[in-house]
Amino acid sequence: MTESEVSKPFPPGPAPDAPRHYVRWLLLLVAAALLAGGGAWLYARVSSLYAEQDELLRRTSRDLNALEVQADRLESRQADLNAAVQRSADDLAAFGKRIDANEQLVGDLKDQINGGRGHFQLAAVEQLLLLANDRLQLARDVPAALIAIDEADARLVALREPRLFPVRQALAQEKAALQAVPLPDYAGAALTLSSLIQRAPRLPLVARVPTRFEATPERVPLPEHARWYQRAWASVREALSSIFSVRRDSGPSPRLLGAEQEALVVQVLALKLEGARVALLRGDTTSFRDLCESAAAWLDTYFQHDDPGVAAARAELERLRPLDLSPPLPDIGRSLNLLRAFMRPAATP
Repeated sequence: MTESEVSKPFPPGPAPDAPRHYVRWLLLLVAAALLAGGGAWLYARVSSLYAEQDELLRRTSRDLNALEVQADRLESRQADLNAAVQRSADDLAAFGKRIDANEQLVGDLKDQINGGRGHFQLAAVEQLLLLANDRLQLARDVPAALIAIDEADARLVALREPRLFPVRQALAQEKAALQAVPLPDYAGAALTLSSLIQRAPRLPLVARVPTRFEATPERVPLPEHARWYQRAWASVREALSSIFSVRRDSGPSPRLLGAEQEALVVQVLALKLEGARVALLRGDTTSFRDLCESAAAWLDTYFQHDDPGVAAARAELERLRPLDLSPPLPDIGRSLNLLRAFMRPAATP
């Protein structure tokens, strides 16, 4: 190849395809338009969300402000109600003080009008309450204490003094406590012991010998065709059985008592029963139970167990023995103390 051939330019290639070039630019424009539209839509959406959030925050703030205002109003109303309640309580307390002052004034006026007659009536009520306490503490006489309390309450009712209501209330409580005391039947027990003392001489003793003894002849059964010697032997046995009596006794033979000893045994039983009656009247539960038990043991030792009278006497002693002659007594001194506090003149400052 020559130098002139080498220096010649290459022939131009084929021209590019013009329609394909335009399609590329069109696609790029469409993509740019879509991207711009999506960004605008996204921006509008985000802006809308921010606007809605701001509106929600503003509404929430307004609601909170309204709630705070309402809470302030409720607190103000509660303070007003508390103040009203306090004023009502103060008014009630002042009203109560006025009532007490009026009652005191009415009582003073009644004392002045009656000329001191109420004081003597209160002194009589005080004596009745002192009598009730003495009968209960010294003599354990619950019925007498109840009678004295009823009379004292009746006199307080006649006075029509409202300041004595606490005294009457204490009297009602003390009366209920006295009525709840389990009192034994002293009169019935004393009558039972008196009846036993009267029946003691007629109770049969174990070792008492009968005044007259009659032997019952023992009949010997014989066959119809008995021989003469069998009949003779039966007659001899019958005659001997009318003279001698043989009985079997498994226990020890009782010692026979004379008339003086029998009287002494009966007298000892009567003394035990009389001691039980004295202990009953004195309210000595321990001595009463011991004497009832001792009298029952004396009956078991010296008197016939199978006799109905002895069995009935022992059953009555067993019924009486568990009696509680000194049940616990309540304290009835509160009404007396309240009455004395009312009667005591007010101490000067």
